[in-house]
Amino acid sequence: MTRNLAPGLLLIILLASVGQARAQSDAMHRAYAAVEQRTLAEYEFNMAGITRQMLSSGASPGRLAPIRERMKMLSYNRAVLFAQCAAEAEKDRMPSAEPIPPERNLMLTTCVEIKLGELQKYSQLAAYADFFFPERIETCAEQSRLPELEKVLAPYPLLQIDKPRLFDFARYNKCLMTR
Repeated sequence: MTRNLAPGLLLIILLASVGQARAQSDAMHRAYAAVEQRTLAEYEFNMAGITRQMLSSGASPGRLAPIRERMKMLSYNRAVLFAQCAAEAEKDRMPSAEPIPPERNLMLTTCVEIKLGELQKYSQLAAYADFFFPERIETCAEQSRLPELEKVLAPYPLLQIDKPRLFDFARYNKCLMTR
């Protein structure tokens, strides 16, 4: 009798894990869509300030292009890391559970705080590494990419860039400083 239960039990476990993965993927897509307008507004606000500052300092408008691409990449990564955290926070919740407002969801806010901290640290380390260890930038970028996630969540239309790349910033930071 036990032998007959084993294949059925295995099938139930596999189906449950597939269902859970699908629910997590759906949660990530919903969260990514939910932050689109805010992400684009933040990007435009930041670019307006950067543009004003650069032009008032006498910098040529041509110097804005690489900064614009970097800001698009950072905005894309911020939106995706929020979506990842939202999916992670929902992972173990029952589908019928009452939704928790994002600002009161401790799992979500903690995850976002940690991941944004790594992103901010990257912003500081990248400038340092670019000056002292420029050879590390591209190597560490490739080692820290999340290509499977890039296939799942494309940049918003306004944030289209030549090479849309998502990163694990904790891994990227470690690579920049220890390689």
